[in-house]
Formats: sequence, structure tokens, C-alpha cells
Amino acid sequence: MAFDLLPAVPVGDGGQEFWANYHHAKIWVPKIYYYSALVKELSIMHDSILASLDSKKLQRRYVRKNKKDIKKEFGEAIKEMSTTRSFYMIKLIDRETDKMAYEILAGYIGKPKASMWQMISRLGGANLKEHYDAQGDDGYIELVVRQIEDGSLPFEDHTPKTEDGKKALNKRKAKIEKRRLEEEAKKKLEEEGASNQ
Repeated sequence: MAFDLLPAVPVGDGGQEFWANYHHAKIWVPKIYYYSALVKELSIMHDSILASLDSKKLQRRYVRKNKKDIKKEFGEAIKEMSTTRSFYMIKLIDRETDKMAYEILAGYIGKPKASMWQMISRLGGANLKEHYDAQGDDGYIELVVRQIEDGSLPFEDHTPKTEDGKKALNKRKAKIEKRRLEEEAKKKLEEEGASNQ
């Protein structure tokens, strides 16, 4: 999903809650951005491999084989994740993959277990079936993510635990660096154009 438009930022009296949420997100989103980026890159890789497999039997075998790697990559972090981190993680996964966290879980562990995780997340105040709304309720998160992606806000870097995780993270870092260099070049051209006039 492309996010071409900046989110609407309220001003005046209505803006206080938005900016309070923004400052809260600015603390927490960089701590878990790594995981959502990794989920996106890994889901792209796994989905393309699953699509290339001919039978349901081969697909089930592939998913079973990769569950161990997924648990190794995310298991401990998920177990230790606070409610706040979980909230932002769910939002960012939907933003990155354009799939609700529930859909991803259901695809890998089945609907009954995904429903169980939905119940658990609801007890903690989160919702695995909620869509990310960059132009609405989640605009403050979008501003923070944009700062991370343009390189102006660093995110916590974690060492991936699997080879697939290492490949996925390197791919994401390369995208961020490319975007940062493009933004610098664009700014430089604008400055040169302004100074020539």
C-alpha cells in the first residue's frame, strides 16, 4: 500500500490529543518498527513461495517447516511484549502488509488459534481485526513511521535470529537508505533551483 498523502493534522483545541498520541508513538514505534518491517519482508517471501507450490499438501508442509523459524524469530519478543508495544505492532503489521494481524495468524496457525489470540489481545485492549487508517485515527503513527522511513528518526535495530530474517532486514535497510538518498538529492536540486533564480 502506498502512503502518498500526509495524514490530516488537527490544529487548535482538537489537536492536543493528536499531539499527545504522536509523542507517545514517537517513543514506542521506533522500538517495534523492526518487527513490522521484518513481518512484511518475510510474508512477501513466504507468500511467493506458497503461491508457487502446486498442492495444499506441499503448502502445509512448507508452513509446518517454517513455523519453527517464525517462532525462533519472533517467539521471545512476542512473549515479552507489553500491551503498548502490542498495540503499535498490530497497527504497523497492517500498515506494512495491508493485512490485519488476524489474517496473517489465521493463514499460518489456523482460524481457531488466531481466534484465541484475538480474544487474548482484546483482553489487553488491542484488536487483531482492526485496519490501519493513515488518514484518520492512526495519522499520528503515520507521522512517526514517515520520520523513520526518511531516516530522520532512528529505529531500534535488533539482530535477526534466522537467515531469512537477516535477508529481510537487509532488504528493508536498503529501501530506507535509498529513500533517504533520494530525498537528499531532491532537496539539493530544490536548493540549487532556488539559488539560481
